[in-house]
Amino acid sequence: MVKKRTQAQTPAPKSDQKKGSSKNPKGSASGSRGGIEISAQSVKALENMRDNHNDRYKAKSKKVDLGTLKAVFRRGAGAFSVSHRPGMGRNQWALARVKAFLKLAGTGERKKAYNTDLDLLPKGHPQRTEKKSESLAVPDKYSHIDFKPPMGAQEAAKRALKVRADKPESQRGMTPVGIARARDLSNGQTLSPDTVKRMLAYFTRHEVDKKGSTWNTQGKGWQAWHGWGGDAGYSWARKVVKQMNSADDKAQALRAYGEAVMLSEASPTYDIPEGLTVGKPFKTLALGQVSSRMNGENIGKEIDRNLLTEMIRVYKERREADPVIIDWQHATSPFQGGTPAPPESGSALGLIVDLDLREDGLYATPAYNERGLSVVKQAGGILWSSPEFLNGEVYSRSGGDLVGQAQLLAITLTPRPAQSNDKIGRVTLNERIALMDNINELSVEELRQLLVAKDEMVKELEQKMKDLISESESSMMEKEDKEEKMTEDEEKETKMAHTPDHEEKKEEEKENKMSETLNQSTLLSEVQALRENNNKLAQRLETIEAEKLAVEKREAVNTLLNEGKIQPSEVEVAGKAYELRNLQGEFWAMFSERPSNSAVPLVEVGHGASGQEISKATLDQEVRNLAKEKSVSYSEALNLFRESNRDYYNSVFGG
Repeated sequence: MVKKRTQAQTPAPKSDQKKGSSKNPKGSASGSRGGIEISAQSVKALENMRDNHNDRYKAKSKKVDLGTLKAVFRRGAGAFSVSHRPGMGRNQWALARVKAFLKLAGTGERKKAYNTDLDLLPKGHPQRTEKKSESLAVPDKYSHIDFKPPMGAQEAAKRALKVRADKPESQRGMTPVGIARARDLSNGQTLSPDTVKRMLAYFTRHEVDKKGSTWNTQGKGWQAWHGWGGDAGYSWARKVVKQMNSADDKAQALRAYGEAVMLSEASPTYDIPEGLTVGKPFKTLALGQVSSRMNGENIGKEIDRNLLTEMIRVYKERREADPVIIDWQHATSPFQGGTPAPPESGSALGLIVDLDLREDGLYATPAYNERGLSVVKQAGGILWSSPEFLNGEVYSRSGGDLVGQAQLLAITLTPRPAQSNDKIGRVTLNERIALMDNINELSVEELRQLLVAKDEMVKELEQKMKDLISESESSMMEKEDKEEKMTEDEEKETKMAHTPDHEEKKEEEKENKMSETLNQSTLLSEVQALRENNNKLAQRLETIEAEKLAVEKREAVNTLLNEGKIQPSEVEVAGKAYELRNLQGEFWAMFSERPSNSAVPLVEVGHGASGQEISKATLDQEVRNLAKEKSVSYSEALNLFRESNRDYYNSVFGG
């Protein structure tokens, strides 16, 4: 049985089926604010409806603003194009929807079918739902980035919309997409990562519009540029995209780090000539601009990821035809102005066998000959790399074909590199890439991510174990079923069969069983090793978090002491309150919200915030306690105490 339509569901005639206009492009009714153009008469009606509603309902969760009502109005006007009650006009239909919305906001009453404006209800309203938008979903890796456009971009967009509205139709710029973007920006709407990338792409393409003939008269190019946020928006988009790229690189590096640890790929193998020994990878090119220490001028172009990516591509394609040698002090370089050293001089120290682009620059994996091993060993870590490379069109030496836009020619070892020493890595002989050596440098969040990644690997290996055991058991059951079906005659023949083929088959089955056992044993070993590693990582994380909490608690309690909010006898209780602040915030507030000097008057001369007498004896005891706590010498503890308690120290020795 087909359900009969109501009058309100009558399809709109063709003449009423509109999808956007020059003032309000298609999709503009879907927003949650009033960045839309409606008639002055309708605005006046909405203002009256807003004022009457807010006078009647005082609760904050029931109050509405003009922007919200304009959004409901536009949605109603848009819905009119789909279906409406015969005899009603578009404005009447839109205002009727506003009235239904106000009734819902004030009383909570609505028809079951009316659920399209719940996302516009005031915050705190029991029926409010957040409108889901995949385009605005921000990945966790971007959680530290602010995607709300700055005030300068908002003002530029507002100015562009106003200028456009005042221009004749023929002089109005901006596409429907540009208009929608300008309205989002002018309303200060938080943008999605993809939208910010599109902003940067727009600005990059259209910067040339500033040279247009109508720019100074606020022509179409000017309107479009400012509609996308203007110069302030361009600067902000560059900054945000750079932050996103950095977050992407960091996430990728952390993932690779975790995978390398989990798979124990600390020592990859390379196909290298006999007589070479693979050494520890080192950073040879850092991102950024290199400047001369003699005159401060830039040396070459800025090193960016595009350059390094192209360098790696050409290296991998040309490694056989153009091997990258490891040189000493540019001895064989043709760019030094002198005659290159002959091959018999033996200046080559080895070859580069791999290049890797990481978060902070280009890393090279060396393979040293005997001389190279000796040079690096004798340097004792006081050695860096200085790469020679071409940045521009590079051609093949055999045929003259274009091979790329950048090429690494050689890496020379030197104690005095052109790049800043702290930007690149030391060259050492540690052949094993000890990834876990850097664990103390990881933040708590990075440690947590690494632990989660490793847990996933343990689960994956355990599943492989289950699958392997399941397959083994299934295979054994199949064999047992076959044996049960054998006839007595076949069993007798099998028992009497001692032919070489039969014996060989038995040996093969035995080897297969041994292989299955070895596979299970190997997987068990990997799972056990990962579990042990995870336990160590979890313990380290727990220790770091405990230390961090202890430091934060001590600083918070000391602050209360210094401000005279608590007495020395309350230190322990205040510390407990700090630990419980997330569960029972009012307990901590009893101490933190006290007026300053309410517990200890700080005006007393010769006493600290704790009320304790300040003297050389008390200072000595404080320093000894700090030395014991930090496991440092007395002099180091004294320096630490003086830096963090300068007033205390000066009151004893003057200053």
